[in-house]
Amino acid sequence: METKTLTIHTPDDVKAVQKVACLLDEGALVAFPTETVYGIGCKVDPKTIERLNQLKGRPTDKHYTLHIGNYEQLTKYVPTMSARARKLAHGAFPGPVTIVFELSEKAIRQLREVLPVSVVDLLYPDGTIGVRYPSHPVVSAILSQAKCAVVAPSANVSGQPPAVSAAQVAGYFDGKIECIVDAPCGVAACNTSSTVVKVEQRDIRILRQGAVPADQIREWTTLRVLFVCAGNTCRSPMAEGFCRKYFADILGCSVDGLGRFGYIINSAGIIAFEGAPASCHAVEVCRRHQIDLTGHQSRPLTPEEIEKSDMIYVMTRNQRESVVRLLPAAKDKCFVLNKTGDIEDPVGLDEDVYRACFNQIQKAVTGRANEIL
Repeated sequence: METKTLTIHTPDDVKAVQKVACLLDEGALVAFPTETVYGIGCKVDPKTIERLNQLKGRPTDKHYTLHIGNYEQLTKYVPTMSARARKLAHGAFPGPVTIVFELSEKAIRQLREVLPVSVVDLLYPDGTIGVRYPSHPVVSAILSQAKCAVVAPSANVSGQPPAVSAAQVAGYFDGKIECIVDAPCGVAACNTSSTVVKVEQRDIRILRQGAVPADQIREWTTLRVLFVCAGNTCRSPMAEGFCRKYFADILGCSVDGLGRFGYIINSAGIIAFEGAPASCHAVEVCRRHQIDLTGHQSRPLTPEEIEKSDMIYVMTRNQRESVVRLLPAAKDKCFVLNKTGDIEDPVGLDEDVYRACFNQIQKAVTGRANEIL
């Protein structure tokens, strides 16, 4: 077999990019660079995967990582994600991070209805899938053009160091693979492996330290939820308090331990003063639900607070308009908490009204929980 080397300097070389994508679709083994090391691109197909295993001397039960070239491909193979997982994906992709997604049995059944059975069996053998979205522009273009699912383990024989240049790939596999892509821009710029992060049903863990440091991964996987009302003494403190307790119960941790699981839950008020306590009725109603508001101090809503929050829940439609006026970019992350209507302000009314307001908030937060968790 003759191994051809194809030099592609830019993703705008559409003809060359399409040629490589076609080779992958036809079942050829194609080595291409990423921002870490070279990989061997391979169609997700039993015969092609078997050939790749033999080439690398790799155990047949070892997982391969799906490589994608755009976010649409991500949602094709990972159709459901938590808010934290979405935040991680949009922060880390494209880049030197591999995300391992844990899918539910329901999601796997849905995938079997839209993907070939062999692809599902090869990509999700234990209900998980590893996904890599390289930032190398030429490779992203190739992966976007390929019609098949593509895996791309490092270009080396097992036990040998991964290749970081076209010449090193040729040294390992000349005459054994169909094509080597020589794309000089951005090759092995990181000089280390990708960071591997696993998204589980209730937590996100770093499985392997790599090119992206742990602090950055934690930032990408911390979800900031903000509840907003007018004065931040009644509705939004009750929503914050209930949400914190509800999430802690679901995750099996203390309220103070939510940060370790990647959730920061706060509240603020559009016309709030700094440092006012929660109203006495709000404190009493929450106390009966084992929620402590005695230490609450009101905070005014600021554009900075809006910007750093990932999900914002307001009590009324007018409040949503106020938030968006403060920061127009918030329109896609700001929602009225109760999907069926406004939650009216109980300020100045008796405890029975506060109790009814709390029940509304409790039902609304419970209904929104799947969006967040």
